[in-house]
Amino acid sequence: MDRNTVTGLALMFLIMLGWFWYMTPDEAQLAAQREQRRIEDSLRIAAQTAEAPAEQPAAELMADPATTAAETGLPVGFASSATDTVLTTVRTPLYTYVFSSLGAGPVHMEPTEYTKWDGSPVQLIADSTRSAYSLEFVSNRNYNISTRNLLFAAEVPDSLVLAEGGTGTLRYVLEPEPGKRLVYTYTFDASTYEIGLSIAFEGIQDLMGERTFDFGWMSRLNSTEKSRASEATYKSGYVYSGDVLEQVILSDAGRDTKIFNGTTNWVSTKTKFFTQVIRPVEPADGAVITAQVDGTPTDELSVHHYTAAVRLKVSDSGTTDLRLYAGPLEYQALSAFEATAYDMVDVGYGWLNWFSKPFVKYLILPVINYLGEWLGNIGLAIIFFAALIKLLLHPLTKKSFESMAAMKELQPEMAALQEKYKNDPAKQQEATMKLFKKHKVNPLGGCLPNLLQIPVLVTLWRFFSNAIEIRGESFLWADDLSAPDVIIPLPIHIPLLGDHIAGFVLLMTASMVWQMKVSGQTGASANPQMKMFQYILPVMLLVMFNNFASGLSLYYLVFNLLSIWQQVHINRKMEAAKAKA
Repeated sequence: MDRNTVTGLALMFLIMLGWFWYMTPDEAQLAAQREQRRIEDSLRIAAQTAEAPAEQPAAELMADPATTAAETGLPVGFASSATDTVLTTVRTPLYTYVFSSLGAGPVHMEPTEYTKWDGSPVQLIADSTRSAYSLEFVSNRNYNISTRNLLFAAEVPDSLVLAEGGTGTLRYVLEPEPGKRLVYTYTFDASTYEIGLSIAFEGIQDLMGERTFDFGWMSRLNSTEKSRASEATYKSGYVYSGDVLEQVILSDAGRDTKIFNGTTNWVSTKTKFFTQVIRPVEPADGAVITAQVDGTPTDELSVHHYTAAVRLKVSDSGTTDLRLYAGPLEYQALSAFEATAYDMVDVGYGWLNWFSKPFVKYLILPVINYLGEWLGNIGLAIIFFAALIKLLLHPLTKKSFESMAAMKELQPEMAALQEKYKNDPAKQQEATMKLFKKHKVNPLGGCLPNLLQIPVLVTLWRFFSNAIEIRGESFLWADDLSAPDVIIPLPIHIPLLGDHIAGFVLLMTASMVWQMKVSGQTGASANPQMKMFQYILPVMLLVMFNNFASGLSLYYLVFNLLSIWQQVHINRKMEAAKAKA
């Protein structure tokens, strides 16, 4: 790494730090902004309460179980002869779901193995008053009908408890008139998060304006993490159409609807660690994703609401089958449901996906999961994994460390050349290159191997930040390896750094300083720019990693310690060879 590179990195960091410091409002401005947002949110909530629920589409018919024929545009009794809402609990080793006859779908979804950051149960569905799923169509009298507002007759038990490997069904019927029925049959398998749904149109298609309908998830997914603002950056909708995965995400306040035409395999909405997916057994003809953000998107009080629906035709047989998933963004569970669904998890950038996705699927996840089960702790698994990656990268790092050690040996001669030709940079450069050639040293030998490691480092950074496999796992003082391990709370919020200091980040920073000293980059004869870099680089890393997952900092800490051991070994080997010569 030459002087220009060091200087450039240092200037970039200082400029970024100054910019964020300048752009960050002071405490008085922050207080004024919070008060303004509080007033705006209060007015918005009051307006929504006075009018209609915020999550209802504007064109949706707000039908009540007692809605009249004139109001629905359908024959008398379309709201079903049922008069009471029936709730049914479905419990398996993996989850506890509650289904309602109002809309004939789930109103409560609680994965058993996961909790929120405060230890309370995860409840995925924000609206617990009616089904999260809805079948929507235009009636033959041109009304928009949404089944989540209609009361079905529930042909179900009070509860359904399934042991491992067990199966069960729930059945709901909407019969607007004799001979015209809409029948939902849900099928549960206690060993998976998947739910099967068979929708039977028995004459009711005659009441539809066209034999097309949308089936989608209409409820907002609840936040589960401590920082709702941070989690909100991961909330979005997805559609997999034409072998291409497209994301719909709204970065500003407002509402947007995306309509996709053509063969569609599945749609979904997700938070950082949880998702729901709708996959028709036969591909759909299109999809609709709606995004709505209320309030400032980066504010803790902002509300991010995504809905996703597939567009289908009533088949000649009158039956449509769907596969539904609601649960964690966990690789094994999602892959068993749909091979392409795990691509929703951000494990790298678009330009790097060719490397990141297979690296995560076929190396990181299998090794971390296996070591976690074998060792009984994910933190220990990360330590062993860091050792494995160090072993795999040994040829690259060995070349880099040998080059740095050789450069260290040449530093006295380089210093002499700098003094001899201090008034003639051209001759100084020429003499230096001759010195490198004489001793067969490549000045870039220490940097190029590190550049080749960038894909690995970027992938690990994204994986540890987004993997539910390490969420909630503790190690030493870290309660959650997917979040920062705060050990020093700060009284103020510092731009980029945040309002805390993380423990593993401090240790990682110290190991970086130690490593630079061992490599000889900061010795008495070192380049003055490298001496400066000794202090700038650790500060940059401290600021960058302080708000990242503690599992990532733990990984780099172990990796750095192994690198120090490797550098010491190479240095001793070269000193022995020199003494022998």
